[in-house]
Amino acid sequence: MKKLILIIFLLFFPSILESKVFFGENIKIESIKEDIFALGEKIEAKGNLENEFIGIGRNILSDISLNGDYIGIGLNQKLKCESKSDVYMLGNNVETTGNIKGSIAIFGSIISLKGNIEKNLRLFGEKIFLDTNVDGNTVIWGQNIYLKGNFGNLVIHSDEINFNEMSVINGNLVYYSKKEMDFKNVKIKGEKIWKKPMSETIKEKMPILKLKSFYNFLSLLFPFFFMLWFTPNVLSQTAIYSGKKFLYCFGLGIILILITLIIVPIIFVTIIGIPFGLIVSSIFISCVYVSRVFPLIFVGRKILFKLPDKRITWFFSTFIGVLFFTLISIIPNLKLLLNLITIPVGFGAIVLGRVDQFKKLKKANFL
Repeated sequence: MKKLILIIFLLFFPSILESKVFFGENIKIESIKEDIFALGEKIEAKGNLENEFIGIGRNILSDISLNGDYIGIGLNQKLKCESKSDVYMLGNNVETTGNIKGSIAIFGSIISLKGNIEKNLRLFGEKIFLDTNVDGNTVIWGQNIYLKGNFGNLVIHSDEINFNEMSVINGNLVYYSKKEMDFKNVKIKGEKIWKKPMSETIKEKMPILKLKSFYNFLSLLFPFFFMLWFTPNVLSQTAIYSGKKFLYCFGLGIILILITLIIVPIIFVTIIGIPFGLIVSSIFISCVYVSRVFPLIFVGRKILFKLPDKRITWFFSTFIGVLFFTLISIIPNLKLLLNLITIPVGFGAIVLGRVDQFKKLKKANFL
């Protein structure tokens, strides 16, 4: 798997061929003049790096002086850096200290940043801790933000913004939050502008509940009509199983969902399993999304029990089932209960139907 990932990078990023490439479980890098590409479980970089650095790993620890761009992608990253260019980081826990003469952009869950930035700063995360001096513009998206230092123009998207009393904003402060804040302990040389988040503005100007319900209805209806057009037997069989074998599908679905929820995080433990984990997760999420409606499609078919078993009948049964699901989901408590019941049943019916189909094909010597 690691070799496959490396081959993909070589195909799509031929400049890597001219770089110093490191590949392994534990990688140690020190004072290199060439561009660097490193892929491994743990990456440690020290000394002077004269050109660009690209590191992809679980843990990336860097204490470097850098002339080129720095790109780090990993779950846990610690960067101590004197950089003459830009820094880009993507991870879960990201900690950065040092002086950056270029710009810096970080996407993460928990971000801690301390140092000086001569150009622009972009941060996207949940918890963000800043102790910085930024000469350029700063844009922050986060849930809980703690700031200390000097900033140029500052734009913040958050409902939890906490400034240290020593903080200074040399330009304008623009913040997007549900409520207005005073920021009395902050010295703001420009304007202080409060704006409501886009979602709140839309709620005030539009009947968002009706629009959301209509959107949910169409988003559910489309994949089922698509399935009905190309694989009508799969849709009808799954709906029938979810109704006639309700309890069996419910128990099977719970077991399969629990097993999947346990296996998927295990797959993601190693970096080589990430691509496979993403594929499994995508298939699992898609199945869970559509599985909710199959029991209600069965109800729709029972309502139209006098009509012949044709595609047009299943068309109307699907329409009724999706409509019932959307209307019930408008009430939050009923939506929760409905999902807890229908997701395991539908998921179990999907798997059971495919297993039975496989057995029939094997019995007919088709496989």
